[in-house]
Amino acid sequence: MDELPGYEETLTQLAAILAKHFADPRIVGTDIKDSLMQALASYVCYPQSLRAVERIPEEQRVAMMKNLLAPYEQRPWAQTNWILVRLWRGCGFGYRYTRLPHLLKTKPEDANLPSLQKPCPSLLLQRHMAELLSMDKDMAASFLNSVLNQLNWAFSEFIGMIQEIQQAAERPERNFVDTRQLKVCATCFDLSVSLLRVLEMTVTLVPEIFLDWSRPSAELLLRRLAQLLNQVLNRVTAEKNLFDRVVNLRLPGLESVDHYPILVAVTGILVRILVDGDRQGVSRAASVLLSDPCFQLHSIQHLLGEGGESSSSSAAVAPSVRPAMGSLGSSVATPLPSAAGNSGSSERKHFSLHAYTDYISEEEKHRVELMLAFLTEESKQAAASTAVSTPAPVTPASTPM
Repeated sequence: MDELPGYEETLTQLAAILAKHFADPRIVGTDIKDSLMQALASYVCYPQSLRAVERIPEEQRVAMMKNLLAPYEQRPWAQTNWILVRLWRGCGFGYRYTRLPHLLKTKPEDANLPSLQKPCPSLLLQRHMAELLSMDKDMAASFLNSVLNQLNWAFSEFIGMIQEIQQAAERPERNFVDTRQLKVCATCFDLSVSLLRVLEMTVTLVPEIFLDWSRPSAELLLRRLAQLLNQVLNRVTAEKNLFDRVVNLRLPGLESVDHYPILVAVTGILVRILVDGDRQGVSRAASVLLSDPCFQLHSIQHLLGEGGESSSSSAAVAPSVRPAMGSLGSSVATPLPSAAGNSGSSERKHFSLHAYTDYISEEEKHRVELMLAFLTEESKQAAASTAVSTPAPVTPASTPM
């Protein structure tokens, strides 16, 4: 098709139409708006059409990026987030894969799907994003708060649903799980991963949003980010925890749920703020991360296959309260494997970034090792400082008879 006369010009013209109208408030038809958004989302997944987007006039490109960075509340944000992720995929930590490591042996349903295209990031559109977020502090704060809000929601929903699935697996009677519930569960996981990747892109392109505390919202954003990262790490890295048990069930519909995608996304953010930043930014990030009550060093050690069984204690933390998914009833159901029958699979090898040599470079692993060494030392200093600042108990003087 690319040999047709005027092919590239036609691609560019269509790119201009999509960039201009995907967020046009004059278009009120839901189906039309969805079609435009999906078309733009597909456009950025293929190299030729992505380059067509890059060829449209700069003013239109900047306006498109500005619309993509509008707050996520009260609009269909999942496709917007997907577009931003595709502009970043290929640049993030361990994010050069087309398919996840544990799915390589399975045959994809359709290799031509947009989601299965090789990474083709756009440095040009990333630059526009960085300039917009750097110049407009209010827009940056609104956008980042909305991303953090959606991450908190998506991950809380995911944890609540895998708890229901695990409870069903532990019942002695023959159990069934709603296939639509499994699909929603997987979708919440995928959304969590993609939201983390957008945060990684943002903190890489515009680290001052979180680390320059002369910006009014920077400190609050950094504290919110640290809190969410610690929560995700604690849930996913605790040995033989809820996440581990459900992953080991390998249920149809939950194929994308695995340690690798979510842990490397979190790692990418942590490495950026704790290793790659300037001294003052790194100091602030470490201080906020360690001061969060949920911080546990073994969660970081887990990334490199270290840390012991002590992490199992964090599995007892109750998930966020959320409404029951009773509206997902379906006549189609998937039988759950017996929890007892899967006890052997739970003894599999611990997760370690070292195991993914085809996905994570030596340089990336080295930066994680630097991060772990830095946090270990900071934790020791913080513990010593706490011990020194805590006064010894005073023994009351004896009272004469």
